[in-house]
Amino acid sequence: MELHPAPRPAADTPDITEINLRQALRAVIRESIRHQTRVLTAEILAPLRSGLGDDGVVLVPAGALASIPWSVLPDLRGRPVTVCPSASAWLAAWRRGQAAAGQRAGRPLLVAGPDLPNAAREVTEIAKVYPGCRPLLGEAATVSAALHALDGAPLAHLAAHGHHDRENVLFSSLDLADGPLMAYDIQQLAVAPRQVVLSACDVGRTVVRPGEEILGFTAALLYVGTATVVSSVARVADDDAAGMMTAYHRRLAAGARPAVALAEAAFREPLSPFVCFGSG
Repeated sequence: MELHPAPRPAADTPDITEINLRQALRAVIRESIRHQTRVLTAEILAPLRSGLGDDGVVLVPAGALASIPWSVLPDLRGRPVTVCPSASAWLAAWRRGQAAAGQRAGRPLLVAGPDLPNAAREVTEIAKVYPGCRPLLGEAATVSAALHALDGAPLAHLAAHGHHDRENVLFSSLDLADGPLMAYDIQQLAVAPRQVVLSACDVGRTVVRPGEEILGFTAALLYVGTATVVSSVARVADDDAAGMMTAYHRRLAAGARPAVALAEAAFREPLSPFVCFGSG
């Protein structure tokens, strides 16, 4: 009788141990998130419940609270939430948004960066929401092309790998076809884009310096005059980002304000890391 060794699984097929490890890790992460949301709810939102009402909420967080994905808190799920560095910054952004509301809207800028399997599909689907819009794909999605189109754009959506640099936040960047679009590059713009959506990991994250000034790619856009920035404060799966962002733009095109459109698009995603910054 011959004894044959059991067939080895294919190299790209995870074995049962790896699957169990992934499931256990997900369970630990989810429990950690649940614990943290309970603490944040008890410490921050519970004392404010009587004054929150049912409308949207504008948050001016201090310190580490600037990088919280607020929609994961049960009290705020499905509600329009806007985060801003200060009350005066929110008012200035709101006024810019109101001043631009009556202007004729041009076609949005849609950009797909490299090495993201779903980026091209994401911006192609979003382009269907805006008739006549032609996204920048592949080799056409260069830094110079993106910067040129960003100048004065009514709406821009960039689906790309994002990098948050804690040591020098102006070096936070988005990967495009020919290299990184740096946070300091947007200071070259003559007219700030009205609204920017960053469908990328981490670029919504911030560093808080002495005096609690919030810095980062998202803050850099707000400081040059962008009224609203929608970005992620944590890592996000490509599939989740593509579906949520398409839903977001459909609601936006239907007339919803950015904070409302994001709240509706993220309602079925209890762990959505996307946050609406600026005027909302």
